[in-house]
Amino acid sequence: MPVCLVAAPDADTGERVAHAVEAGFEQVRCVDLADLVATVARELPDLVVVAADVTASGAPGGAWTAIVEAVREAAPDLAVLVAGPPDIGREGEHRLAAAALDLGARGFLRSGEQVGPRPFSGSGRPVTAELSRRELDVLLGMTEGLSNSEIAAALELAEDTVKTHARRLFRKLGAGDRADAVARGFRQGILR
Repeated sequence: MPVCLVAAPDADTGERVAHAVEAGFEQVRCVDLADLVATVARELPDLVVVAADVTASGAPGGAWTAIVEAVREAAPDLAVLVAGPPDIGREGEHRLAAAALDLGARGFLRSGEQVGPRPFSGSGRPVTAELSRRELDVLLGMTEGLSNSEIAAALELAEDTVKTHARRLFRKLGAGDRADAVARGFRQGILR
Protein backbone atom coordinates (compact mmCIF):
# COMPACT_ATOMS: atom_id res chain seq x y z
CA MET A 1 0.00 0.00 0.00
CA PRO A 2 1.68 3.28 -1.10
CA VAL A 3 2.31 5.56 1.87
CA CYS A 4 3.15 9.26 1.96
CA LEU A 5 4.34 11.04 5.10
CA VAL A 6 3.81 14.79 5.35
CA ALA A 7 5.94 16.82 7.75
CA ALA A 8 5.00 20.40 8.53
CA PRO A 9 5.76 23.00 11.19
CA ASP A 10 2.07 23.19 12.23
CA ALA A 11 -1.17 21.23 11.87
CA ASP A 12 -2.84 23.65 9.41
CA THR A 13 0.12 23.51 7.04
CA GLY A 14 0.26 19.73 7.38
CA GLU A 15 -3.41 19.40 6.46
CA ARG A 16 -3.02 21.74 3.46
CA VAL A 17 -0.06 19.79 2.11
CA ALA A 18 -1.65 16.40 2.84
CA HIS A 19 -4.73 17.47 0.91
CA ALA A 20 -2.54 18.41 -2.07
CA VAL A 21 -1.11 14.89 -2.37
CA GLU A 22 -3.81 12.64 -0.93
CA ALA A 23 -5.27 11.57 -4.27
CA GLY A 24 -2.00 9.93 -5.26
CA PHE A 25 -1.69 7.63 -2.24
CA GLU A 26 -3.74 5.11 -0.34
CA GLN A 27 -2.41 6.47 2.94
CA VAL A 28 -1.25 10.02 3.71
CA ARG A 29 -0.24 10.81 7.30
CA CYS A 30 1.01 14.00 8.91
CA VAL A 31 4.07 13.64 11.12
CA ASP A 32 5.80 16.19 13.35
CA LEU A 33 9.00 17.53 11.84
CA ALA A 34 10.94 16.33 14.88
CA ASP A 35 9.64 12.76 14.47
CA LEU A 36 10.01 12.46 10.70
CA VAL A 37 13.44 10.79 10.46
CA ALA A 38 12.53 8.14 13.05
CA THR A 39 9.18 7.53 11.37
CA VAL A 40 10.86 7.15 7.96
CA ALA A 41 13.27 4.56 9.38
CA ARG A 42 10.45 2.66 11.06
CA GLU A 43 7.77 2.77 8.32
CA LEU A 44 9.68 3.04 5.01
CA PRO A 45 7.16 5.27 3.17
CA ASP A 46 7.05 5.67 -0.60
CA LEU A 47 7.24 9.46 -0.48
CA VAL A 48 7.91 12.20 2.06
CA VAL A 49 6.60 15.72 1.56
CA VAL A 50 8.19 18.39 3.75
CA ALA A 51 6.41 21.72 4.07
CA ALA A 52 8.87 24.60 3.70
CA ASP A 53 8.85 27.70 5.79
CA VAL A 54 10.87 30.84 5.16
CA THR A 55 12.93 33.06 7.42
CA ALA A 56 11.72 36.51 8.42
CA SER A 57 13.73 37.95 5.52
CA GLY A 58 11.88 35.68 3.07
CA ALA A 59 14.97 33.58 2.37
CA PRO A 60 14.86 29.79 2.27
CA GLY A 61 15.73 28.39 5.64
CA GLY A 62 14.26 27.11 8.82
CA ALA A 63 13.66 23.65 10.18
CA TRP A 64 12.64 22.15 6.85
CA THR A 65 16.15 22.38 5.39
CA ALA A 66 17.68 20.36 8.22
CA ILE A 67 14.82 17.85 8.00
CA VAL A 68 15.29 17.33 4.25
CA GLU A 69 19.04 16.81 4.79
CA ALA A 70 18.42 14.34 7.62
CA VAL A 71 15.86 12.33 5.64
CA ARG A 72 18.13 12.23 2.57
CA GLU A 73 21.01 11.02 4.77
CA ALA A 74 18.89 8.38 6.54
CA ALA A 75 17.13 7.14 3.37
CA PRO A 76 19.03 8.25 0.23
CA ASP A 77 16.70 6.41 -2.17
CA LEU A 78 13.48 7.81 -0.67
CA ALA A 79 11.68 10.40 -2.80
CA VAL A 80 11.40 13.71 -0.93
CA LEU A 81 9.31 16.61 -2.20
CA VAL A 82 9.22 20.09 -0.69
CA ALA A 83 5.93 22.01 -0.63
CA GLY A 84 6.05 25.78 -0.67
CA PRO A 85 4.19 28.03 1.76
CA PRO A 86 1.34 30.22 0.53
CA ASP A 87 1.74 33.79 -0.67
CA ILE A 88 5.50 33.94 -1.19
CA GLY A 89 5.32 35.02 -4.81
CA ARG A 90 7.03 33.68 -7.91
CA GLU A 91 10.53 34.81 -6.85
CA GLY A 92 10.13 33.22 -3.41
CA GLU A 93 8.95 29.98 -5.02
CA HIS A 94 12.01 29.97 -7.28
CA ARG A 95 14.37 30.46 -4.33
CA LEU A 96 12.66 27.70 -2.34
CA ALA A 97 12.59 25.31 -5.29
CA ALA A 98 16.30 25.88 -5.94
CA ALA A 99 17.13 25.37 -2.26
CA ALA A 100 15.01 22.19 -2.13
CA LEU A 101 16.70 20.70 -5.20
CA ASP A 102 20.14 21.67 -3.85
CA LEU A 103 19.33 19.72 -0.69
CA GLY A 104 18.50 16.62 -2.73
CA ALA A 105 14.70 16.87 -2.89
CA ARG A 106 13.24 15.30 -6.02
CA GLY A 107 10.83 18.12 -6.64
CA PHE A 108 8.97 21.20 -5.41
CA LEU A 109 5.21 21.65 -5.13
CA ARG A 110 3.74 25.11 -5.33
CA SER A 111 1.40 26.17 -2.57
CA GLY A 112 -2.31 26.18 -3.14
CA GLU A 113 -2.45 23.44 -5.74
CA GLN A 114 -5.31 21.16 -4.85
CA VAL A 115 -6.11 17.75 -6.24
CA GLY A 116 -9.38 16.29 -7.38
CA PRO A 117 -10.86 12.91 -6.61
CA ARG A 118 -8.77 9.89 -7.45
CA PRO A 119 -9.93 8.25 -10.68
CA PHE A 120 -10.10 4.48 -10.89
CA SER A 121 -10.20 2.09 -13.78
CA GLY A 122 -13.18 -0.23 -14.18
CA SER A 123 -11.26 -2.84 -12.14
CA GLY A 124 -11.21 -0.54 -9.10
CA ARG A 125 -7.44 -0.01 -9.38
CA PRO A 126 -5.85 3.44 -9.65
CA VAL A 127 -5.29 4.65 -13.19
CA THR A 128 -1.72 4.07 -14.45
CA ALA A 129 -0.11 5.69 -17.44
CA GLU A 130 2.58 5.43 -20.03
CA LEU A 131 3.84 8.89 -20.92
CA SER A 132 5.55 10.02 -24.10
CA ARG A 133 9.09 11.39 -23.81
CA ARG A 134 7.86 14.99 -24.06
CA GLU A 135 5.07 14.41 -21.51
CA LEU A 136 7.69 13.02 -19.14
CA ASP A 137 9.91 16.06 -19.79
CA VAL A 138 6.99 18.34 -18.91
CA LEU A 139 6.24 16.33 -15.77
CA LEU A 140 9.90 16.55 -14.72
CA GLY A 141 9.70 20.32 -15.18
CA MET A 142 6.66 20.34 -12.90
CA THR A 143 8.61 18.47 -10.21
CA GLU A 144 11.13 21.31 -10.29
CA GLY A 145 8.38 23.88 -9.73
CA LEU A 146 8.74 25.40 -13.21
CA SER A 147 5.90 27.26 -14.89
CA ASN A 148 4.68 26.27 -18.37
CA SER A 149 6.66 29.13 -19.92
CA GLU A 150 9.83 28.07 -18.07
CA ILE A 151 9.36 24.45 -19.16
CA ALA A 152 8.81 25.66 -22.73
CA ALA A 153 12.04 27.67 -22.66
CA ALA A 154 14.03 24.76 -21.21
CA LEU A 155 12.67 22.31 -23.81
CA GLU A 156 12.78 24.85 -26.65
CA LEU A 157 9.05 24.43 -27.32
CA ALA A 158 6.13 26.81 -27.65
CA GLU A 159 4.23 27.37 -24.41
CA ASP A 160 1.02 26.12 -26.08
CA THR A 161 2.82 22.85 -26.92
CA VAL A 162 3.78 22.44 -23.25
CA LYS A 163 0.16 23.08 -22.26
CA THR A 164 -0.95 20.37 -24.70
CA HIS A 165 1.56 17.89 -23.25
CA ALA A 166 0.43 18.85 -19.74
CA ARG A 167 -3.25 18.23 -20.58
CA ARG A 168 -2.38 14.86 -22.07
CA LEU A 169 -0.27 13.77 -19.11
CA PHE A 170 -3.00 14.92 -16.69
CA ARG A 171 -5.49 12.78 -18.61
CA LYS A 172 -3.15 9.77 -18.76
CA LEU A 173 -2.31 10.02 -15.05
CA GLY A 174 -5.89 10.81 -14.03
CA ALA A 175 -4.55 13.96 -12.36
CA GLY A 176 -6.54 17.06 -11.53
CA ASP A 177 -3.58 19.47 -11.48
CA ARG A 178 0.21 19.76 -11.31
CA ALA A 179 0.63 18.65 -7.68
CA ASP A 180 -1.62 15.66 -8.29
CA ALA A 181 0.35 14.75 -11.45
CA VAL A 182 3.67 14.84 -9.58
CA ALA A 183 2.29 12.74 -6.71
CA ARG A 184 0.81 10.20 -9.13
CA GLY A 185 4.07 10.12 -11.09
CA PHE A 186 5.93 9.06 -7.95
CA ARG A 187 3.24 6.62 -6.86
CA GLN A 188 3.12 4.90 -10.25
CA GLY A 189 6.90 4.65 -10.48
CA ILE A 190 7.15 7.06 -13.41
CA LEU A 191 9.25 9.40 -11.25
CA ARG A 192 11.87 8.24 -8.77
